[in-house]
Amino acid sequence: MPSPTPPPAPKRVALACGGTGGHIHPALAVAERLRAQGHALALILSGTRPAERRAAEGWQGPLLRSGARRVTDPRNLLAFLRCRAFLRRFRPDVLLATGGYTSFAPVLAARSLRIPVVLHEANALPGRAVRFLSRRLRVAAVATTYDETAARLPWARTVHTGLPLRQGVLDALAKARDARRRPEGPGFHVLVTGGSQGAHGLNTLVAPILASLAVSDPNVRVTHQTGQADLADVRAVYAQTPAQVTVLPFIDDIGAAYAQADLAITRAGAATCAELARVALPAILIPLPTAADDHQRLNAQALVQCGGALCIDQAAPPAQLAEAIRQLYSDPLLRQIMRDALADLPRPNATQALADLLLEVAAAP
Repeated sequence: MPSPTPPPAPKRVALACGGTGGHIHPALAVAERLRAQGHALALILSGTRPAERRAAEGWQGPLLRSGARRVTDPRNLLAFLRCRAFLRRFRPDVLLATGGYTSFAPVLAARSLRIPVVLHEANALPGRAVRFLSRRLRVAAVATTYDETAARLPWARTVHTGLPLRQGVLDALAKARDARRRPEGPGFHVLVTGGSQGAHGLNTLVAPILASLAVSDPNVRVTHQTGQADLADVRAVYAQTPAQVTVLPFIDDIGAAYAQADLAITRAGAATCAELARVALPAILIPLPTAADDHQRLNAQALVQCGGALCIDQAAPPAQLAEAIRQLYSDPLLRQIMRDALADLPRPNATQALADLLLEVAAAP
């Protein structure tokens, strides 16, 4: 009998991320999967933002705080030298970088050491770092969340992987999705969230409209995540209906929040769009108007085009948003049609797909 094929040798993978959760969480999701498969991991953060501090606290293994700053900051030369020394010690087979200004120093250091690089782009429109690094350096591949991103990177090898989500998030979303398969209960529950830090423009626009709706119907329920800065002001807006409204600075269990909601009103960050699609929750998306190159609007398009979401400008008259909310509030059949449209979207195993791409690049001669 032929002897069984031995399993592939473990690889050494470095991950470079930072700035915001949108850049950090996909890298940590892939790290979680690769660690479970027995591969060695190292993490590079800039170390200058709150989300990075939280990531560093939970990390097990080699860790570098590079001190990277915005591209024009002269301190980036020191960040490059720190990254180069760190990578020479760790000797990775491949580096994953998830975009943003924190990617420049580690990617340049990796390529100076002839370490292959994979970039991941979370948004439909590639960010400036991904565009520059994929065009100017010989990166092995750019992993994309959206199919249409490939057309915007014609010079690069692109692989559609989707957006990696951590296993705990996937488990919570699966429970929420199962809960959403049951018929809607009585009443109408709206979830408002602008992300972990909240969104002042969204809070200011949405709260008065929902407060008015809650006053008119005692069956309306609202969960509004504000961020810490707007907490007191938003609670004051809902003062007439405290029993119907829960105002929180942060939502710890987003899966449970999705499960009880009939409608979400949110920004259109890549992670939020991926989560809404996975749980099949109808949404009104209000893109961040100051997002670089208006990329959140493009993120929203996939959900809008399939019929699962509406997209409204933050600068639109409040009456436009109020009318959209009232239409969805009064039409359960429309909400069901939107849920069905979202449920039909493909759901790739993004975390494993990106892990497989990294291992393929690591194994290439």
